[in-house]
Amino acid sequence: SSDLVAQGLSPADSLPALERVAARYAIAVTPDVAALMQQLARHPADQARFTETKKLSVLDAPVVSSGRLIYSPPDRLEKITVQPKAESLTVESDQVVVVRDGRRREMRLQQVPEALAIVEGIRGTLLGNEAMLRQYYDLRLVGTEKDWRLALIPREERLARWVRQITVNGQRHVVSSIETLQADGDSSIM
Repeated sequence: SSDLVAQGLSPADSLPALERVAARYAIAVTPDVAALMQQLARHPADQARFTETKKLSVLDAPVVSSGRLIYSPPDRLEKITVQPKAESLTVESDQVVVVRDGRRREMRLQQVPEALAIVEGIRGTLLGNEAMLRQYYDLRLVGTEKDWRLALIPREERLARWVRQITVNGQRHVVSSIETLQADGDSSIM
């Protein structure tokens, strides 16, 4: 600080220099939510293989499934499960279609506001849409640009009775896992 004053600079003048040093030496800088959302928004469409582990209080052992997750902006999300049993879940706009055991079921997300909020939490993150996320959640971001964790905490009591928290982990613009902790203690990590 005294060296800065001797050079005629204030501590605030050193901030851009600190950012350049951090970038040059790959020092971890904690990202902010807006910067993360911009980074995610630049790479919205994606598909990935998944393994999901669900822990349900009514079962003695976790349920493990696997398949593909496909996101097509602005609002189509497909979860195609191949193991242990084939099924698909497609959400497009407000429409949900589940195909299981050769039967097709349809519903509207507006009929189940808690499900809408969970879906919007996932879609909002994948789309990099901070405003969408803040409609339902308080956002807490920790980590670095290279390795971050975004916690979505329900804003309304009605949603909090259904889901305690959604935690999204990632590296740069890639989401690596999504963990949902329900209010009843059941959980899912994909």
